Amino acid sequence: MQNFKNLSLIFILLFSMQARADWRALFERGGFLGKYSLGFSYEWLPEHAVNYLLGVYNIGDENYYQSNFIYRYSRWNVNFYGNDWRPLQFGFFTVVSMDNERYFFRSPGKYPYPKYYDETAFRYGAEFSSTLTFHPSRVAIGYHLRVFDNGLIAAFNNSNRDLQYYISSGLSLQYLF
Repeated sequence: MQNFKNLSLIFILLFSMQARADWRALFERGGFLGKYSLGFSYEWLPEHAVNYLLGVYNIGDENYYQSNFIYRYSRWNVNFYGNDWRPLQFGFFTVVSMDNERYFFRSPGKYPYPKYYDETAFRYGAEFSSTLTFHPSRVAIGYHLRVFDNGLIAAFNNSNRDLQYYISSGLSLQYLF
């Protein structure tokens, strides 16, 4: 896990040396990133961006946290009445739970064999998005549709599986610096 954090930091720092770069503050609701999440986005070219968000989710009456990392590729950038619209963006995301009590990487000893449950503290998936940036106000809104890794597998292997547990959408509010 520490290697992933270090690699992510190096990735962001290397691309921060580019001449043109946009930073955004992010607030997001839903989409597997927690009930609410707060973070930042770094865009080193109009086509490439990375996001890091800290999300909050509830189990019972307690709040738990998760770390979210997203890479997003935007092939099209359309001028929409003086604003920028990215109609279709593709990407991948990772979600890491910070609650070691409820989520685990190895099954506890009471289960029949070590990999009885798959890991649940770390998940990844695919993302499809659309973002509209209003330049005079430097505010943007985004819609994100995300599919978890096990949702992609379930779509092909089990026709009776309810995909609502693997597909989620979210809205984001962004502010450009």
